[in-house]
Amino acid sequence: MHRYQPRIHLVRLGPGQNISTTPKELQEVDHKTYVFPETIFTAVTAYQNQLITKLKIDSNPFAKGFRDSSRLTDFDR
Repeated sequence: MHRYQPRIHLVRLGPGQNISTTPKELQEVDHKTYVFPETIFTAVTAYQNQLITKLKIDSNPFAKGFRDSSRLTDFDR
Protein backbone atom coordinates (compact mmCIF):
# COMPACT_ATOMS: atom_id res chain seq x y z
CA MET A 1 0.00 0.00 0.00
CA HIS A 2 1.14 3.52 -0.73
CA ARG A 3 -0.02 6.76 0.87
CA TYR A 4 -0.41 9.81 -1.37
CA GLN A 5 -0.91 13.54 -0.75
CA PRO A 6 -2.27 15.34 -3.83
CA ARG A 7 -1.06 18.90 -4.43
CA ILE A 8 -2.42 21.62 -6.67
CA HIS A 9 0.14 23.90 -8.31
CA LEU A 10 -0.99 27.23 -9.77
CA VAL A 11 1.58 28.84 -12.04
CA ARG A 12 1.26 32.41 -13.31
CA LEU A 13 2.52 32.67 -16.89
CA GLY A 14 3.11 35.86 -18.80
CA PRO A 15 2.36 36.34 -22.50
CA GLY A 16 4.46 33.97 -24.60
CA GLN A 17 5.78 32.16 -21.53
CA ASN A 18 5.80 28.33 -21.66
CA ILE A 19 4.91 25.93 -18.88
CA SER A 20 7.93 24.69 -16.89
CA THR A 21 8.28 20.94 -16.82
CA THR A 22 10.83 20.41 -14.06
CA PRO A 23 10.65 21.34 -10.36
CA LYS A 24 13.79 23.48 -10.76
CA GLU A 25 12.16 25.51 -13.56
CA LEU A 26 8.98 25.81 -11.46
CA GLN A 27 10.97 27.56 -8.71
CA GLU A 28 11.93 30.28 -11.20
CA VAL A 29 8.34 31.33 -12.02
CA ASP A 30 5.56 32.86 -9.94
CA HIS A 31 3.67 29.91 -8.45
CA LYS A 32 1.69 28.76 -5.44
CA THR A 33 1.18 25.21 -4.16
CA TYR A 34 -1.92 24.17 -2.22
CA VAL A 35 -2.19 21.05 -0.07
CA PHE A 36 -5.51 19.80 1.29
CA PRO A 37 -4.96 17.33 4.17
CA GLU A 38 -8.43 15.84 3.67
CA THR A 39 -7.37 14.52 0.23
CA ILE A 40 -4.73 12.09 1.58
CA PHE A 41 -5.46 8.58 0.33
CA THR A 42 -3.93 5.13 0.40
CA ALA A 43 -3.65 3.13 -2.81
CA VAL A 44 -3.94 -0.63 -2.47
CA THR A 45 -1.65 -2.65 -4.71
CA ALA A 46 -2.86 -6.12 -3.67
CA TYR A 47 -5.90 -7.37 -1.77
CA GLN A 48 -5.44 -10.01 0.94
CA ASN A 49 -9.08 -11.11 0.77
CA GLN A 50 -9.86 -13.29 -2.29
CA LEU A 51 -13.54 -12.29 -2.21
CA ILE A 52 -12.58 -8.60 -2.53
CA THR A 53 -10.23 -9.46 -5.40
CA LYS A 54 -13.06 -11.31 -7.19
CA LEU A 55 -15.48 -8.43 -6.56
CA LYS A 56 -13.01 -5.93 -8.05
CA ILE A 57 -12.43 -8.12 -11.12
CA ASP A 58 -16.17 -8.68 -11.63
CA SER A 59 -16.80 -4.92 -11.35
CA ASN A 60 -14.01 -3.92 -13.76
CA PRO A 61 -15.12 -3.90 -17.43
CA PHE A 62 -11.46 -3.99 -18.52
CA ALA A 63 -10.58 -7.16 -16.57
CA LYS A 64 -11.77 -9.69 -19.19
CA GLY A 65 -8.53 -11.68 -18.98
CA PHE A 66 -9.01 -12.23 -15.27
CA ARG A 67 -12.54 -13.60 -15.81
CA ASP A 68 -11.29 -16.54 -17.91
CA SER A 69 -13.08 -19.62 -16.47
CA SER A 70 -9.96 -21.81 -16.81
CA ARG A 71 -8.18 -19.57 -14.28
CA LEU A 72 -10.89 -19.89 -11.61
CA THR A 73 -10.24 -22.09 -8.60
CA ASP A 74 -12.91 -24.20 -6.90
CA PHE A 75 -13.22 -21.43 -4.30
CA ASP A 76 -14.09 -18.86 -6.99
CA ARG A 77 -16.70 -21.01 -8.80
